Amino acid sequence: MATVIDIHAHLVVEESRAMMKAAAEKGDVGAEAASQGGIGISQEQAQRAAVLADPEKRIADMDRIGVDISALSPAPPRGFYEADSNLAMTVARLINDRAAEIVKSYPDRFVSMGVGPLHHVGLAIKEMERAVGDLDLRGIRFPTEINGMELSDPSLEPFWDAAEQLGTMIYVHPQGFTHPQRLKAYYMTNVVGNPLETTLAMSHLIHSGVIARHPKLKFYFAHGGGFMPFYVGRFDHAWREREECREHTDAPPSSFLANMWFDTVVFRPEQIRILVDLVGAERVMLGTDRPYDMGEPDPIALVNQVAGLSDAERETIMGGAAKALLKMN
Repeated sequence: MATVIDIHAHLVVEESRAMMKAAAEKGDVGAEAASQGGIGISQEQAQRAAVLADPEKRIADMDRIGVDISALSPAPPRGFYEADSNLAMTVARLINDRAAEIVKSYPDRFVSMGVGPLHHVGLAIKEMERAVGDLDLRGIRFPTEINGMELSDPSLEPFWDAAEQLGTMIYVHPQGFTHPQRLKAYYMTNVVGNPLETTLAMSHLIHSGVIARHPKLKFYFAHGGGFMPFYVGRFDHAWREREECREHTDAPPSSFLANMWFDTVVFRPEQIRILVDLVGAERVMLGTDRPYDMGEPDPIALVNQVAGLSDAERETIMGGAAKALLKMN
């Protein structure tokens, strides 16, 4: 069987959370950063929380579900995108150094992405160059917005230029939902909010022309890309009908799917089938989102349930697509 790669495996660096908590207690960042304990794991799963920080426990969990390699994505602590330049850079370097240390200690089981102080664009470029060039991290994790700033903000243009030149993969994952007033009940902040956040980020990147101006950029969007891939016809219809949707792009939104990769954290084989039909198996990657309560408990079985896949397509989704995107050859 081909190597199974989990593209969606979170990493928490406890020291970085402690630093942001201390900054909040001093009033240097918002009060929310003083609470760094909430990680979205149900009480029944609390004993699995150590998987986020402990590579040995992560490997044990990987072995239980048949994953050979996890692509770690560090989670920036609360308040990170509010921090001043010195604190943000210190925290980013700490996180990226820890991610690289884990990969170096377990090179057969992990690769990792990194983070950057994206609210300080010049420093973010500098840290991206270090993370990708010196630490051999395989991409930069982006939130869906940066402390209220959309990813289409003109201030980020130098970062997109640098990322395209370096060939850095961009992993977009929500940091919570930004307008939760109507989503407080029934865990909708996660169930509805997270994929909606991703959809909003994709919409801004497409309609603002960011992707059109940087055609070599490669984006990986968590949770199957949110709602956008399953409603791409609606986006294209609006582009044809509405002048404001064509202001910065001369091609329909669906044409930019060629710059996008998606994971299988959608929980239904039929939805994975839609993704494969839409973008091809080479842009669909097995993901778990473990150990969170919205993680996939049996990702291999889920992929095996997708109807009509060839053996080659199945192997591509299980690991081949991630191997190519993460430059693991």
